[in-house]
Amino acid sequence: MEKAYSKSVLRIPSKQLETRDLNQSNSYSTRKSKCTIRRCICLQLLILLGLLTLAALIIPIVVLVYDNLNNACAVTYSDTFTYTAFPTTAQCSNWQTFTSTLTCRSYSKMHIYGSNDQTGVTLTDSFVVTALATALRYNGSITINSNGAIWSVGSCWGGYGIGSTGSCNCGNGYAVRPCVNSAYYWGGTAGTICNAQSQTLSISFS
Repeated sequence: MEKAYSKSVLRIPSKQLETRDLNQSNSYSTRKSKCTIRRCICLQLLILLGLLTLAALIIPIVVLVYDNLNNACAVTYSDTFTYTAFPTTAQCSNWQTFTSTLTCRSYSKMHIYGSNDQTGVTLTDSFVVTALATALRYNGSITINSNGAIWSVGSCWGGYGIGSTGSCNCGNGYAVRPCVNSAYYWGGTAGTICNAQSQTLSISFS
């Protein structure tokens, strides 16, 4: 008599299947999450690199433009004056041309120097320097303290000038007065500014 054989089928409980599928899903999600984080980090690094490259290109351009603006405002007067001699008409005319070019909205530095003192004195207070430049341009009058000196712009013997002891005072200091109608008051540097010895006087704004 033939025996009937039946193939046994392995049946996995549905709960175990669900657990396995869930574990596989979680593993996939974890791998996907890690991959996404790596992509985000790479993307952020690329963006940062791009910004740094852009900054490296832009900053030199900004500095160059700023320097060009400052250079456009830079102007210097320089002339040689003779002991006991009146300033010449040309010296006064050059001074007036110089003051008429002080047209920038602001200045950051004023430098007075000369053959007696090549280092001279420098003012770097933008408010003070701009105020002095404006007064010179418009033949105005101003007195302001800066760097331990009383800087003045004003009339002196028929011409406008600038000095560290007043617009038309004497004493020791710094003064440039190319348009005075006097052989005595044209100025000086690092010493007497009245009846001074022959020397070159220079002043610049920038």
